[in-house]
Amino acid sequence: MIKKDIFDHDVKAQFQASAKERLYRFIMADDQIKGVVVHATRMIKEMQTNHDLGPLETLVLGQAYIAAALISAPLKGRDRIAMNIQCSGPIKGLDVEANAFGEIRGYLKANPIAVKNPEKIRWLSTLYGAGFLSVTRYIEDTNRPYTGQIALVHGSIAEDLAEYFLTSEQIPSGFSLSIAFDDNENITGAGGIFLQTLPGAQPDNVVRAETMIREINDLGHRFARNQMPESIIENGFADLSPRFLDSSRVEFYCRCSKERMAGYLKNLPKEDRADILTNGPFPLELRCHHCNSAYRFSQEELTGVLN
Repeated sequence: MIKKDIFDHDVKAQFQASAKERLYRFIMADDQIKGVVVHATRMIKEMQTNHDLGPLETLVLGQAYIAAALISAPLKGRDRIAMNIQCSGPIKGLDVEANAFGEIRGYLKANPIAVKNPEKIRWLSTLYGAGFLSVTRYIEDTNRPYTGQIALVHGSIAEDLAEYFLTSEQIPSGFSLSIAFDDNENITGAGGIFLQTLPGAQPDNVVRAETMIREINDLGHRFARNQMPESIIENGFADLSPRFLDSSRVEFYCRCSKERMAGYLKNLPKEDRADILTNGPFPLELRCHHCNSAYRFSQEELTGVLN
């Protein structure tokens, strides 16, 4: 992966941002509700920069990145999970995936999103239209992935993911996905919360948790004010006595490389390889759609790869 530098070679700032980027797992309500909270400001900033996104595109894809990080919390080993949206509206759709190492990558199918006066858009639901949300789990040591799918109901990643877990897995769930911008449309904070009920959860505790997560609707702004995830959860869900279990890293990261791209070139049909060697273009550029990294091959390199 070729990750663009958002820190202008400031190593201290980079480490400070990395230290905050964590996913925290917790449990509450006498072990009846489990939760995840993620601080993802650096991840969303790097995603925006690498994909050359405007504010609207950053908001749409950024919410998907945060959601993917949250639902990846139970993954282990080489497990990974992918979320796909296909829709008829201007967004067209998106693909995002996360693995057990906390690495998130993905892309918008329309960049830029073709709308007039994006600053006047009040609800993202108007940009999705009809469509489907799919979640695919790739579990290590299983023969095939498992995919669940629902029709888009709300036009909101948070609400439609909650609908997915309720419909496909019969698990009441709640999401809060937040990205904050300043007056100059720069990202100041980003993060999310994910709650799920456990077997035997009392209905009144579920209702209380739903009310509390709705009240934490400004998570990005809270992170911009340097509030910590632990304190936000402890204060926001104080009546349910949250207890933190562990934490792990999250990062915008893709495992693409020039060597992998060379492997794709080698697997092209013989006629296509011959055409590239004869007609170029030189240099040949291959771009990873997951992270927008561009890999360039000179004529000399192509001769070595394709022969």
